[in-house]
Amino acid sequence: MNNDINAGLIFLNGDYLINVSIIDPIKRNTAEVLYASHECVMIKDKISGVIMLQTENIKLADRLLDNLPEGTDLVVAHNPALADLVERKLGFDKRIPCYQGVYRNSPFNLPQTDLEIRLLQENEAEAASQMYHFTIDDALRHIRLGLVYGGFDNGEMVTMIGLHYQGSMGLLEVKENCRRRGYGQIMEKFLINSLLEHGRIPYCQIIDDNAPSLALQSKLGLDISKNKLFWMRKKRPDEQEEHSCACTSK
Repeated sequence: MNNDINAGLIFLNGDYLINVSIIDPIKRNTAEVLYASHECVMIKDKISGVIMLQTENIKLADRLLDNLPEGTDLVVAHNPALADLVERKLGFDKRIPCYQGVYRNSPFNLPQTDLEIRLLQENEAEAASQMYHFTIDDALRHIRLGLVYGGFDNGEMVTMIGLHYQGSMGLLEVKENCRRRGYGQIMEKFLINSLLEHGRIPYCQIIDDNAPSLALQSKLGLDISKNKLFWMRKKRPDEQEEHSCACTSK
């Protein structure tokens, strides 16, 4: 396998906004680089196991998909032609199109708030799973990896935000009776500041028909990609057609 990572990063930076989800794990050394050249990059995220692929060379991509790691059940195709190929070749017929938003400005001056914002503890996994659509085990794993923050008002968790395994921002929820107080913006600004403080790239993925989330990201100053990436997997039996993906921003 070709692994010219420097050439691969130059290639990816040609469309930074759509490729940041591959660039970020490479730079953080949380990616196994399966192939990298001046025209193609394929990685496996070490934490989530997700395969991410970007190239315009469909013949090359076809060959690379012949050598996917055993047990691969999620592929992120970073352009529509690759998504078509993944569906034809692997039978991954669940396709979730997403824009990517990247924050490239200075840290925020956070407003005064009564919210206490902190990392969640293991004994708060059940509360997190009730607020966001993941299992208690998944909530526990996120918490143990230090990926989830809660916002507390008088000791009650009323909002949360965090990072998905592969590094994108998401998991944003606000209790229904606490909405319209600006908590969502406060939590995302807090998370962005934390990422910037640690030299990280603040980015998120927004399902293409999620107009409120797209509006929020633009309002916060994130640059939104013109192109889309596609989360790909096989449909589960009796699965509804509505968009639902634990790897995308709300």
